[in-house]
Amino acid sequence: MLLGSVASMQGTALVAQYAATKAYLRVLAEGLWSELKPLGVDVLACCPGLVQTPTYAAGAPMKSRLAPAPMTPETVARHTFDALRRQPVLFAGLANRLGVLALAFLPRRTAIALVSSQTRAMYAPRPPR
Repeated sequence: MLLGSVASMQGTALVAQYAATKAYLRVLAEGLWSELKPLGVDVLACCPGLVQTPTYAAGAPMKSRLAPAPMTPETVARHTFDALRRQPVLFAGLANRLGVLALAFLPRRTAIALVSSQTRAMYAPRPPR
């Protein structure tokens, strides 16, 4: 199992390196899944959206209009184990799957701009406390 992200689907402002790394993991899982499946080896990239983790909370993100509510780590893990042996990539959570599907129908430039605007809104600069 490899931990990807829905961010793997397009470049995203403020987290470009993160998105690129997650894209690498998603593509790696797809290739390994095809290569190793005949040998009985299961490969899966779990690509959740927002997950309630200490790292996520430390970033103090603001709510986004379009982003689904963060999932719990337990929910992501349950979806991941349920998907093992069935597919090479899992976009955990219905809202995340629908979001990825919707973005796939947009021109690439539009998808990048839309997701980047949401990332900027979530991590907008705030005055010091």
